Amino acid sequence: MAKLITVAFKQKGLQTFFFILFFFSFFSVHVFSEDYLNTARDLFLKGKYEQAIKEASKYNSAEAKILKSRIISIYTHLYANDKFAEQRFLEAYKIAKNAIKLAPNNDEAYVEAAHALGRYGQRIGIMAAITKGIADRVKKYLDKALRINSNNIIANLSKGIWHAEIINQAGKTIANTVYGAKVSHAINYFIAVENHNNFKQIGVLYELAYGYSLLGEALYLEKAKVLINSLLKKDAFSEMDKIYKKKAILLLELLP
Repeated sequence: MAKLITVAFKQKGLQTFFFILFFFSFFSVHVFSEDYLNTARDLFLKGKYEQAIKEASKYNSAEAKILKSRIISIYTHLYANDKFAEQRFLEAYKIAKNAIKLAPNNDEAYVEAAHALGRYGQRIGIMAAITKGIADRVKKYLDKALRINSNNIIANLSKGIWHAEIINQAGKTIANTVYGAKVSHAINYFIAVENHNNFKQIGVLYELAYGYSLLGEALYLEKAKVLINSLLKKDAFSEMDKIYKKKAILLLELLP
C-alpha cells in the first residue's frame, strides 16, 4: 500500500529516497524572524515568490541567503521545468553554500544546501545523482545540521523519511544491509519531530503522516490517518498550507 502512495505522488522507483527535503511555510516565521526580512517573508507566505526572492536579495546576511535559497527551491519545484529548473536548483544550492561560509554554525544553512541539492538530484535522475555523489552529500548536510542542532525539525523529519523511503522501496533487509536504514531509526527521528514545539504546523503534520505511511505497517498507517485528520481541521495560514491540505486529502484517500 505504501508503494502505491509513493507512485501516486509521481515518485518512481528509487528516485526519491535519497532526496527527502521539504518546504515548510512556517519556517519563514520562526527561523527568519529578523525585522529586515519581514517583507520577504510575508511575500513568500502570500505566494509572491519572485517578489520575495527579489526582496531577500537586497541583503548579504546568512539568514537572507538561507531564505532566498529556500524560496528559489520551493518556487522552482512548484513551477519550473526541464533545464531551467536544474539551473535554478544549482543557483539555490550555491546561495546556501555561501550562507554556510558566512555562518558555518548555522544549521539552517546546511538544511537548505541539502534541500536545493536534493531537488536538483530529483531532476537529473537517480543514477546520475548517485554517480555524481549527490545522494551522499545530501545526507552529510543533514547530518551536519543535526550535529549543530539536534532539535532541527526539518533535518529530523528529512532523515526520518530518508530511512522510511529506503525501507519502502528496498524492503527492510536490503534497506538495513545496504543503506543502514531501519524502521527504528525512522521512528526515532519522527518522535523527535513530535516533541518539537512546531510539531502541529500543517506542513509538519503532512510530511510526518507521509513518512509514517511509507512504513506500511498497520500501526503506522493508522498514525498517518490521525495526523492527516488533525491537519485538515486547521486553518491555512499561507499558500503552502493550502497546497499541503490538498495533498493531505489525496494521501488520506490512498490509505487503507
